[in-house]
Amino acid sequence: DGSKKLNPTLKPISSSDLSKIFSMAKSKNGGALWLGEHHNSAMDHDLQANFICCVHDERNKGGDPKMAVGLEMVQVQFQPVLDAYVSGQITSEEMRRRVEWDKRWSWPFENYLNVFETCRELNIPLIALNVDSEDLGLVETGGFPALHREQ
Repeated sequence: DGSKKLNPTLKPISSSDLSKIFSMAKSKNGGALWLGEHHNSAMDHDLQANFICCVHDERNKGGDPKMAVGLEMVQVQFQPVLDAYVSGQITSEEMRRRVEWDKRWSWPFENYLNVFETCRELNIPLIALNVDSEDLGLVETGGFPALHREQ
């Protein structure tokens, strides 16, 4: 939600529902947790970073710390950049430059930084989820047949 008001409707979550979420986080069967947010809210992203820490802690207690965080704001062509960042080979500013953040995503990089740093600190892979804008342009003008076979 990119609204300027940042006025979401919030509903309280019961402790039993929260326990169910964390028990899923400990499960070795996998699963996904989707965390919504306002793109322009640093507070929302800080909450996400905190939630990532909590889920990581719960998974560690369950003996299976493997997890990843998907990023809708990074295009798949930049996956090697995310890998280099999490492994400590590049800085956050280098990551910002190499994923072409300011060209390809309109929301402030600084708002997301806590999520990135948390994942790097905990060695949680960041996964690029967004389609490459070049491919999107081809599909918008020529449909799926416009894509090259390997795409």
